[in-house]
Amino acid sequence: MPFDPTVCGEVPSSHNTFLTALLCVGTFLSYLPQHLKILNRRSSDGISPYFILLGTIGAGSNITNIVLLQFIALQCCTVQTLGVCVASLLGIVQVCIQGGMFYITFVLYMAFFPEQSKYVAAEETEETDGEARPLLGRMQRATLEWQTALWVTAAVATHAVVCILMSALLVMAVGPYAGPTRTWASLLGLFSLCLTCMQFFPQIVKTWRAGAVGALSIPMMLMQTPGGFLFAYSIAIRPGVN
Repeated sequence: MPFDPTVCGEVPSSHNTFLTALLCVGTFLSYLPQHLKILNRRSSDGISPYFILLGTIGAGSNITNIVLLQFIALQCCTVQTLGVCVASLLGIVQVCIQGGMFYITFVLYMAFFPEQSKYVAAEETEETDGEARPLLGRMQRATLEWQTALWVTAAVATHAVVCILMSALLVMAVGPYAGPTRTWASLLGLFSLCLTCMQFFPQIVKTWRAGAVGALSIPMMLMQTPGGFLFAYSIAIRPGVN
């Protein structure tokens, strides 16, 4: 279906625009304590790989969802003034900031994964007169935690590729407003919702068992807990979002 400029009449209210702009700044600032703590400690020890997995995949699904649902806002910018265009795109910007900052957390988690937690020495043995004797050389094998982190990296990359390719194919084949594209966007939104609801449980378990927060930032949690309600509200009241 070709683009119809007459559908661009609905513009976010000034209240919603102000709230969304405020949340864009707040979302960016809320992740900084976590990034700085990992950088200062030079270690991501204490952060659950499953927290990273669920959060990053959820963020990727959320970005794809909002871009597809708000695709009309991107096209309307070609016939709108700069101010109206910026106000219309703030919903996409808000979600992209949140997702981008979590992707940075994922990158920092992998870049500063504790070296001592990656590998353990594994002795080789040889049979001598029916008795196993250790060889002089020592081999290293990856720890379960490092293997899990590598698996998380592969899962995040695969998910990103699937989201980008599937969305691009649907937009090019049937258009951004067709039923299959909207269904795909809705499925991604529900998937993101489920992951977001579950993502903190692995971190709670890991922190409880360790008895320490490690590289996890408490200020980030304090800012994001109340901010999450405002984040969801500001997205829900934007025009064109189901």
